[in-house]
Amino acid sequence: MQAQSPGTWFTKPAAATRRQTVDFRGQMRTVDILDFITTPTDHYASSFGTQWTKYRHVQIDRFNGTKATYRHLTYFTLGNPDILRKKVILEIGSGAGRFTDYLVDLGSTVISVDPSAIYANVALGAPNLVAARADLFDVPVQRDKIDIVFCRGVTQHTADTRRAIKRLFDYVRPGGTVLFDVYHLKWFTPFCLKYWIRPFTRTIPPERFIPFAEKWVPRLLRFKQKFVKPLLPAGRLGTNIANQIVPVADFTEAIELGSWDRRLEWSVLDTVDMYTPRYDRPLTWNGVMRALHEVGARDIDGDYSTFCFRATAPH
Repeated sequence: MQAQSPGTWFTKPAAATRRQTVDFRGQMRTVDILDFITTPTDHYASSFGTQWTKYRHVQIDRFNGTKATYRHLTYFTLGNPDILRKKVILEIGSGAGRFTDYLVDLGSTVISVDPSAIYANVALGAPNLVAARADLFDVPVQRDKIDIVFCRGVTQHTADTRRAIKRLFDYVRPGGTVLFDVYHLKWFTPFCLKYWIRPFTRTIPPERFIPFAEKWVPRLLRFKQKFVKPLLPAGRLGTNIANQIVPVADFTEAIELGSWDRRLEWSVLDTVDMYTPRYDRPLTWNGVMRALHEVGARDIDGDYSTFCFRATAPH
């Protein structure tokens, strides 16, 4: 699989191009990364660039020896990753390339964009990958060439989640597929301690918050295991209460991840993800449906447990 020249996929030339030498699966290659962001570097998603540079390999299956990401890919495609096969895919918000690493094996061409972490993408160097720095609300892609828009873990981290969802449909050909997810806004979400703490932590530069999380998340999880959980009922109720008492991400029971240290690493990473982004704006199921109906989406399908959605762009 070989991508066309990067510029052929966009409606305007990039503001700049960064040439980078990368190691793609053991082969050193030189790639050009297009930059379509001309605004100052203080982008609302800038914290993710620091996060994914620091934890570049943590969630990549071929580095961690698990199938955790592929399992999430299956959830995200509502049980059918084959819908991506041999398609032209626009991935919006790639992070460190957790899913890009699979998309380049499935799609004919993958155009992966991210406003802050694109340079850390582990799939850079794949012959069918076009990489660009761009914002979700301004991706100058030639939409008639795009079969599928793939946007995971992004929409709630924008200033307007519903607008972000609707914007995805501007980047895919009529009749094409849009895949996205969003944080689920439940009745108790405003009472979650995370949302009481975030107004303070989101102002802390990630360069300072990450060492803090690396020091304290393992300690808090050990405290939770030893003193909090034994006092609570077993099952989901006890788990939810424990998560509020100790409001950090907890992968300590994710046996699939292997060693305790690896589970702690995932916990630290997800805690950083919880507390450093500028925006965290979940939606209700009805809110998502309203956005999809307003944009004229068809064949809408979604999974209430994962809050992953698939819809067809209007003709």
